[in-house]
Amino acid sequence: MPPKSDFSSKNAKSLSTFPSKLIIGNAVNSADILYGSRFRAEDDFIYFEHEGRKGIVVSSLEYSRALEQVKKGVEVLEYSSLMRKNDLAKGISAEVALSRFLQVKEWLVPASFPFGKAVNLCKEGISVQSADGGFFPEREVKTEEEIACIRKSVHAVEEIMKELQNMIREARVNSQNYLVLADKVLTSEYLRRELESNFKRMGFTANHTIIACGKDAAAPHNTGHGPLRAGETIVADIFPRDDETFYWGDMTRTFVKGKAPLHVKKAFDAVKGASLAAFKVLRAGSSGAGVHAVAAEYLKEAGFVTGKDENNLPCGFFHGLGHGVGLEIHEGPRLSPSYPQKLVAGNVVSVEPGLYYASWGGIRLEDLAVVREEGAEDLNTMEMELEIP
Repeated sequence: MPPKSDFSSKNAKSLSTFPSKLIIGNAVNSADILYGSRFRAEDDFIYFEHEGRKGIVVSSLEYSRALEQVKKGVEVLEYSSLMRKNDLAKGISAEVALSRFLQVKEWLVPASFPFGKAVNLCKEGISVQSADGGFFPEREVKTEEEIACIRKSVHAVEEIMKELQNMIREARVNSQNYLVLADKVLTSEYLRRELESNFKRMGFTANHTIIACGKDAAAPHNTGHGPLRAGETIVADIFPRDDETFYWGDMTRTFVKGKAPLHVKKAFDAVKGASLAAFKVLRAGSSGAGVHAVAAEYLKEAGFVTGKDENNLPCGFFHGLGHGVGLEIHEGPRLSPSYPQKLVAGNVVSVEPGLYYASWGGIRLEDLAVVREEGAEDLNTMEMELEIP
């Protein structure tokens, strides 16, 4: 019988003291393998750490490119050469071959580690434990080089957001109250395709861009559908990733074509005020929960209570204030009631208060902030303007 499998997160050792770490994935889908190696491969490869040694295992197709891209201090091993030099059995999996080569009996892996690969290791008597929490906790603290990469993505998203704003400005309103530009009705679907195509021409990739009008905007993750209408809120949440660096940008603005109803103006002013209040307290040493509480209290004092409406649907400010942004669009740390930990200088977080009502729609405003010792640096420069004539 094969050895008993050991694939669990129970009693996992400290990340800092565990001698052997293993990741299998690619740069597109695994921020951890990209962070550890800096190799921007779309096909799966192996990253490992063992007794002070760091390296990747790649195919012969990727070997030369890997040598050019890997982070300093990370060695590159070629799979077939590894097999040949160590007289390992043909057909053996790369993860088992590496384990035998390094004489590793126990690996610490990220929670996203492929189950089939874990089974392969366990069958060979090699224990696999899932890390409890982030695999590279240091990812949450960005270097100035990383911040520059995020800043570049923010500049790109601001350019596209201004393009959207100008399209709404130039549009006329037809007899059905729809926005029309160059004799074409502006729909969420059309604008999403146009903006995402423009990102690709700029060297960025954006998917699932939110352009939600009216009642669609009452659900924060509703991407929107159908024509945009004058006098109703248009929530635009745009988040591209740089095709070169893989760092994300994230930004949300809310617009109304023409005059906004009074209740929308009041909600917009409250959300904008909550953002400013959060920025005032956001700094190293503040807690994610504490910053969220400041924004939530501001909205409550402005008369916008969070709860359920007459149809038992959530209303008000019912999501966290923000999340970390970097090699993933959603990563640690968080600005939410469930994150009591203190923030540190170098964290990059979104600040995105919002108000949502099924009867008319929603408001959300989002900037990205760098947490500094003395306060927060706003990476955005675009004003928060509601009405577009």
